[in-house]
Parts: sequence; structure tokens; C-alpha cells
Amino acid sequence: MEHVRPPISPNKESYPFILDGETVVNVERQPEKVAANIPSAFRQLYRLAQAKMRDEVGEFGPTMASLALESGSESTSENLHLYEALFGRDSLRVAIDMLPLFPRLTRATILKLAEVQGTSYSSTREEEPGRIIHEYRENDDPIKQELTDKYGWDWPYYGSVDSTPEFIRTIAMYCESDYEGTPFLFQKYIDKDNNPRIVADSLTFAVDWLKRRLDENPEGLIESRSSSPRGIENQVWKDSWDAYFHDDGTIANHDHGVASIEVQRVTYDALLDAANLYESALGRPEEANDLRLRAASLKDMILANFWTEEKSGYFVLGLDRDNLGNLRQLKIRTSNMGHLLNSRLLEGNDPELIHYRKAIIKQLFTPEMLTPSGIRTLASDEVRFRPGAYHNGSVWLWDTHFIVRGLRRHGYNHLADNLAERLFRIINTTKKFPEFVRGDNTPEPSLNMQIVDVWDDRNQRINRVEQPPQEVQAWSVAAILALKHYNATNYRSELQPPRDDFEKSILDSI
Repeated sequence: MEHVRPPISPNKESYPFILDGETVVNVERQPEKVAANIPSAFRQLYRLAQAKMRDEVGEFGPTMASLALESGSESTSENLHLYEALFGRDSLRVAIDMLPLFPRLTRATILKLAEVQGTSYSSTREEEPGRIIHEYRENDDPIKQELTDKYGWDWPYYGSVDSTPEFIRTIAMYCESDYEGTPFLFQKYIDKDNNPRIVADSLTFAVDWLKRRLDENPEGLIESRSSSPRGIENQVWKDSWDAYFHDDGTIANHDHGVASIEVQRVTYDALLDAANLYESALGRPEEANDLRLRAASLKDMILANFWTEEKSGYFVLGLDRDNLGNLRQLKIRTSNMGHLLNSRLLEGNDPELIHYRKAIIKQLFTPEMLTPSGIRTLASDEVRFRPGAYHNGSVWLWDTHFIVRGLRRHGYNHLADNLAERLFRIINTTKKFPEFVRGDNTPEPSLNMQIVDVWDDRNQRINRVEQPPQEVQAWSVAAILALKHYNATNYRSELQPPRDDFEKSILDSI
């Protein structure tokens, strides 16, 4: 991708988090819009789902990814209206979190994504048969035309490697719920080529996509690599171009694929989920056995290749390749490792698995990872850490909430509650449901109030290293509602002692 260095802004302000070879070229102060009261999480979910009341949630399809606050605090800045559209990954994450409260929303999300599921190959859309979208925008959306003009994308755009396994997982969770069960697999829909289908077809197409990707990879991993010269480079939730790098700050090699740790995690769980449905609901036991064997092989690859003993032991962000195709670890500490806790990947009483779980928890609760607001996306001692960066130091509410769920999965309820309280503090302080907050150590959560662009001479491109978050982000709303639902339906951990001496020692350390 070609990049042109812009002129240096004559009114540039100082910015402390500058790396060698970077020059500040633009600083824009954004007007702060302060809400008088804490907005209702339910009300914001209704807005995101285009519903007026609870019973309408799901009637009009999945949630949008984000919105600005309502009148009285609504911002006129274009930068706070970037994601008022359907995103595959975002809508699925909300659908999973909201399944106990709004199963109809989960159902609607699955059906909409099945309707626009990939059916053919296109490099400009990055479409592949069975692939679930990254982003879908209506024809009158001005951002759609802007992205087409800038990057040459066609629509829908499919540049994601984790939305497809998340889709498989969401189908499985919905079928396991009491709302409809496995008969949902025979629900009819019309695909993007106007063919009549049932949900079981969509499931199969998604599983086949996953199998092809695994088979095409020498190590049997799911790698992210754009098929378009101007597509998204990191086709994962941390999709900033500089989010994947080595410990010296060198950007991952995008000429080859990059395998992210949390993508392997969701793929592992998706394979097991699909196997269960193939065997129990679709009468395909041989295929189910194949999927379980693939999951076991993937687990071995994860444990063998993503773990490092450095810095007391942790799971690295991912793997890239040198120019000869050899795997290399991206040895940086990120919140991504915490996602392994909320998975079957590390379940069990095997001493090695227990060691891995405890090592992750120790890392997450170090001063470099833990802030008053939650878990940093990137440890503060890593080269590219910036507290206001989109994915390199900020705290994302959904990300920390996912870790909360993982801690509860393994019985560490006191630690989970500690993180949950930090998330509630964000909402109470900002009076918003922001995408993220700054990952600094200020006593109270704070938001970016400026846009900062730097010219990166080493990589010959502009980097937006700071920007205000979206004010009402669907993942954040769903995370808070899920936490409140848990608190309303479970005993609080203060009524119980810590699980063990390990949890007590972590609590004492923070």
C-alpha cells in the first residue's frame, strides 16, 4: 500500500509517546460532550438494535457496532459515527453475551449473517465460500463509498478470520439454549445468491471454510492474511496495522500469514461445538470425529508454539513468518492471552494446564497489565505501548469482560468481581459505554479527547496513535448488561472465601 507523508501541522502539540522515526503531523482537540446522567444500558441496547422497547430487540436484526450518545450530548463529530453499521464479529459477540437476556437477538444475528455468508471467491470483497462478513453497510452509507474509494473494497466486505468460528460458536450456544434448541438448525433462510437454505447448511459452509483454512496451513493454524493489496492487514479484533509486532517494535511480516492466539482459541472451541452438533443433531458422527481430531491437533500446536518461558512464562500474541516461511513468536504481553481462560482449551486437572492457567492470571494482574479500569490491551513495558492507542495500551470493556468470564470459568470469582467493579467504574465515571478507556494509571477512568497522527518513517505511513472512542459501543453495552445479569442471578463472591491460596495471593498483591 502506498503512503504519502503529509506536511507537518504548524500548530502541532507535544505528544509524549513518540517512537524513534516518528513525527507528530496532526493533533486535533475534540469537543467533550458530557452526559448529565449515566445512560441506561437497556436503553442503549434498544437503540443499537433499532428497537423502541424490550420486546422488539431482535425484530429488526442484529445490533449495530456503535452509536453516539442521544440528544443533549450527541456529538456532531464524524469520528464518533464511524461504526453505525453491521459488523460480523461485533454482532456475534453481542449475540453471545445477550443470549440469556435476548435470545431473539441471537437468533436474528445468526440468520442475518447466514443470509450474507460468502458463496464465491472475490479478492476485492475478500469473499470465500462459507466466510462470515467483517462489515456490511447499506448502499446509502457515505462511509461505504469512502472505503470503496480509498481501498477499492467491494461489499459486503469479508476481511475477518475470527467472525466465522464465532458464528459457529453462536449457532452452537443458541442450539444449546432452552429458547429453541436444535430444531433451529432446520430454520429456513435465503442466501445472498437467492438460494433457499437451512441453518444447518450455513453451519456446514462455515465449518468447511474453517477446515479449508486449517488444511491450507502447513502447521494447521488459522492465519490472517489479506488477499487484497488494500485490505485489512490484521483481520482480527485488534485490527490496527501496528497491533502485531515483535518485542523490538518491528511490525509483523504481513507478506505471510499471522496467527493470533485468540483466533486459535475460538477455532478450537468452534471445532468442538461443530462436532457436538454434527453428532447429536445432524447424524454425522464420522465428520464429528474428524473435527475433534482437528481440535486436538490444534491444541497441541497452540501449547507447543505460542508459549514462552520468558518474563516468568506467558502466551505470546501470535506467530508471524520470516521471508523463508519459518514461524516466529511475537513475544509481547497482551490481553489476548486472557481469552484462553474462557475456553475448553485449558480446562482439566492436568498439572501443565493448571500451570498455564495460573501463569496467565499472574501476568494479567501484574502492574504492567492491570489498571484501575481493567486489563490493558498491551503491557506498559512493551515498546509500542501508548495508553491512548486503539489496541496498543488502552482498556477495552468487552476484552476485560471476556477475561472476567474466564476467571469465573475456573472458579476465581473474587478476581472476576475485582475486574467487574473496575468496568462498572468506567460507566459511572464517563457516563458513556465507550469502546475503550485510556490504559494509564490515573485513579479514575479517562477518555481520549484528541486525535493524534504521526508519520512513521520506518514503516513509511501515517499512524493514528490516539483518537476518542465511540461513545456507545455495542460490545461495551452487552458486557455491562451481562455483568449485571450475573450479579442478579448468582451469589456474590464476598460470601465465599477465595478459591485457594493462589487467588488469595493475587488479591493481596493488587
